[in-house]
Amino acid sequence: MLCEYVYKNGRKCRLKPIEGSKYCPLHIPFEEGEELLSDKLREVKEKNFQRRLKVGQSYFEGVYLYDAVIRGYKSKKMLVFKDSTLKSLVLDGSEVKGLILIGSTVERLIVYGTTLEVLLVKDSNVFGLNVLRVDFSGHISIRDSSVKYLMVNSTQFKGTEEGEESSYGERSVTGLILISNLRDVRRIGLNTRYPLLRRILEEHGVNVSKEGRRAVKGRELVIRGVSFNVSPRFKRHVRLTVGGFSGRLVLEDLDVFGHVEIVKSHLRSPEFIHVVTQGNLVLRGSHITVDSTWAMTVLPSLPLEVAVGGFMVVENCRFNNPNAEELFYRLARTSWEKSGDFERADEYYYLEMLARRRARPHSRRKGMKRLFDHLEVAFEWLFADVTCRYGTDWKRPIILWLAAVNIIFPLLFWATGSIVGLSGNMSFMDYEYFSIVTATTLGYGDYHPTGVGRSIASLEALFGTFMWAVFLTVFARKYMR
Repeated sequence: MLCEYVYKNGRKCRLKPIEGSKYCPLHIPFEEGEELLSDKLREVKEKNFQRRLKVGQSYFEGVYLYDAVIRGYKSKKMLVFKDSTLKSLVLDGSEVKGLILIGSTVERLIVYGTTLEVLLVKDSNVFGLNVLRVDFSGHISIRDSSVKYLMVNSTQFKGTEEGEESSYGERSVTGLILISNLRDVRRIGLNTRYPLLRRILEEHGVNVSKEGRRAVKGRELVIRGVSFNVSPRFKRHVRLTVGGFSGRLVLEDLDVFGHVEIVKSHLRSPEFIHVVTQGNLVLRGSHITVDSTWAMTVLPSLPLEVAVGGFMVVENCRFNNPNAEELFYRLARTSWEKSGDFERADEYYYLEMLARRRARPHSRRKGMKRLFDHLEVAFEWLFADVTCRYGTDWKRPIILWLAAVNIIFPLLFWATGSIVGLSGNMSFMDYEYFSIVTATTLGYGDYHPTGVGRSIASLEALFGTFMWAVFLTVFARKYMR
């Protein structure tokens, strides 16, 4: 007598059923098995599962397992779980062709310290999915499933050639990490800290190494069409974190009910397509490298593709393209202006203008036109940046005015001896007095410049008038808008 479970291909299971049941230890449901074997069911299932692994079986369909722990396993086959129900599935310190999970339900899936080509999770229900310290040479695809918590840490692509490869009837680009069409998601994290993770791993018998965290590396990370849990208790949480990632990032068709963070990453030509975050979008400590094609195609449409309900924060980031830098700072500025926080908006406005100024010498103009561009940049730096930080600092023109009028110009007049007045012996206070009345254009006539002093006085009069105009403009902008 054989187990009566029938595979999708029409074949029957060839294992012996448990006494009193028509199913073998692997295919018997939990409820029926517990009625027959009570507490022994877990041990019986585990022994039979490990026995099937030792004889070379790598395809498991319709199985019910409590803890499927696969440790130190080496195989050139795909390890497949289809239409199965597992309390936990742990692949630890192994070398396999791939791990495939299709149409299955797993409470906790952990892949740790393993080398494989392909990891595919499709049409499944997983509460917690952890991919930690994994080296893959093909692709990682988590799609069309319900996943509550997804964590990918220290996982790197080790392939050498770019191309397409096939696994279980699907084709994918090598080096691709695909997270697509997930539902009921509470959090997705790459290289995120999770206080309970070590305890969870130890509970499943995983010997956690003390090695430092590695970057997550791949040719491309695509997060597309993810549906986040809209429970109010998650709205203030960080729902999507991309940390320590190196590669090309694509965020597409996302409506994030919470916050998004991209930190300490090296992004190559990132794409944001129909991305909405109800909370904040934080870009911190990252290096963004783009090419000329990206600048012409993706950059112009970026303001229309990204909508931030809260604030956009861009801190300690580096850009190889000043036009991209300018646009990211502009998006951050407008988000803070909408909230009425003009102090923070001014900080981003200043960074935006610096990026715009740096972009000007990178133009393709040549000859005299290029020379004029450099002169214009120098003029802008002197009269717009040095004087008032592009209108964002009202204190700077006052400090510059006081320093120049009370110290620099009096010293110039004193050094050249180019002031003549009523008193025969000119003291430093006389030179300072003349400097003040010149800068304010009062001109009482009791002192007048001679020789080179005329040029210095003319320059000071222009400087004083210009700086007062700057101060009034910046002050009005700062406090009267």
